[in-house]
Amino acid sequence: MTTEAAASVDAVYDRLRNSRLSPAQRRIARYVIDHRDDAAFLTSDSIARQVGVSQPSVSRFAAALGYRRFADFKDALQKWARSEMTSFPPQTESAGPLEEAIGAEIANLQWLSKSAPLGDQIARVGAAIMSSERLPVIGLRVSRSFAQHFAYLGAKVHPGIAVIDRGDTEEKERIARARDQGATWCLAFILPRYPREACDLVRYAREIGLKVAVISDESYATVGHETDELITVRLASGLLFDTSAAVNITSSALLHAMADARPNSSQMGLERFERHAAELSVFED
Repeated sequence: MTTEAAASVDAVYDRLRNSRLSPAQRRIARYVIDHRDDAAFLTSDSIARQVGVSQPSVSRFAAALGYRRFADFKDALQKWARSEMTSFPPQTESAGPLEEAIGAEIANLQWLSKSAPLGDQIARVGAAIMSSERLPVIGLRVSRSFAQHFAYLGAKVHPGIAVIDRGDTEEKERIARARDQGATWCLAFILPRYPREACDLVRYAREIGLKVAVISDESYATVGHETDELITVRLASGLLFDTSAAVNITSSALLHAMADARPNSSQMGLERFERHAAELSVFED
C-alpha cells in the first residue's frame, strides 16, 4: 500500500474513533467499525436499516465525521475495507468495544500523568476552594453524579459544601446566598456535551464576584467559555456514552489537596464522621 493510501485509511479510522459524536451516531460508528467489509458497499439506506436509524441520520453522521457527502465517506470506507490488516495496530483490529474503551482510558490517564502543571494546579485550586467558607459545587445532567460524589466526600472535610444540580433561578439564589455567607469560590463539573444551564450558572457566579474552577475537557475553553481555573481532563468516547476515569481521579486528587491545605480541621472532620458512623452503625462490620 502506498503512503498516500495508508494515510487515507488512517484518516477514516481516526475520524470514526475520535470524532465528537452523539450516542446515536456512535451506534452507527460502532456498526461501521465492526462490519467495515459490508458497510463499505452499502447505501446510506442500508446502513440505516442495519443500525435501526433513519437515512438522514446516516447522512448527518458522515457530515459529523467531516465528509461533505455520504459518497465521500463511502469512498474512504471502501479504501479502508480493501486495506491490508497491517495498516492498523493489531490490538485495535481484534479488540472489542470494552477492550478499546479500557485502552482509551489507560491512554487518557497516561496523558494526565504527563501533564506537568497538573499537580501544582490541583494543590492551588484545592487550597483556594478549601478557604471558601461556603462552596457551591455545580453539576447538571451527566455531570450531576460527579458533583454529588465530590460533595458527599468533601463534606467530611469542608462543612460548607452544597450541590447545585439544577439550572433554574432558585439555584442562582442559592449561589448568591452562598456568596453572602462567605463563599469566594465555586467548583463546577461540566462535561461534554456542555449543558447551557450549567455554563449560565458559571457565568452568573463570576458576575456576582465568585471565582470559579471548572473540571472539563480541552474543548471547554475553545468554545468560548471562561473560568478562573480550568482543570483539564480527557474522556473516552468509544462506547455509546463517554467514559471518564480521569474525572474520578482528578476529583479525588482535588479532595486530597483540600484536606492537605487544612490538615488539622480536615482530620477533625474525618474523625467526627467516623464517630457518627460508629454510633449509627452506618457500615456493616
